[in-house]
This record gives sequence, C-alpha cells and structure tokens, in this order.
Amino acid sequence: MNAEEIINFNKKALYSSLTSKDTSSRFFNKSILHYAATMEIFSFNKNGGVSYEKLCLNIPKNLGSRSSIQNLLNEGLDKKLLIKIESDKDKRIKNYFLTDDLYNVVCNWIKEQSKIYSSLKI
Repeated sequence: MNAEEIINFNKKALYSSLTSKDTSSRFFNKSILHYAATMEIFSFNKNGGVSYEKLCLNIPKNLGSRSSIQNLLNEGLDKKLLIKIESDKDKRIKNYFLTDDLYNVVCNWIKEQSKIYSSLKI
C-alpha cells in the first residue's frame, strides 16, 4: 500500500464506524477526545484501571476540559462501554476500565493499523 491508499483506507474506516450500529466503534471514533480517552484507559486496563484525575493529567488540555472528560466518562458508563470500580488502595478513588466490547474494538484497530503500516511503501 502507498500513502494515499492508506489515507483512503483510514478515511473509509473512520466514516463507516461513525455510521455503524456498533456502539463501541462509534464511541471510539466520535471525537479526538473520545479516541484519546479510550487509548488512555486501554493502556491502564490490565494494570488496575485509571482514575479520572490521572486521565485529566494525561490528556492534553487542548483536547478537552475536565468537564468534557467527565461527560465522556459518564457517556461511556451510560452506554455500558466503560466500567467504574473502586480502587483497592483508596476507596475514594474510582478507576475506569474498558468493557470487553470496547477493548476488542481497540485491539482490532491496532491489528488493522499494524497490517496497514507494515505494508507502507513511500
């Protein structure tokens, strides 16, 4: 694949995911903030989850405010794409995890990206 084919493939995948009936794919691609937050939570998913405060520290401020991040988390919880669990270390802290459906969407996205970029010819 050349660079133009890769861009066209990614555009098609993005646009089709936004009109898909798959709630997990639509959430992941809804905005750059949704994408960033999903990636952040994914990276902590197997290591005890990630707290709201840690997400706010890790996600650049120009992608979304604290309240935007909170709204996104509430949306994910409402759609049953995220799970919120009390921290073992501090009962005041709630950690976020991806559900299996959203976790699998990200894993499949990673696999697709790996295939695409391994065949890149510029």
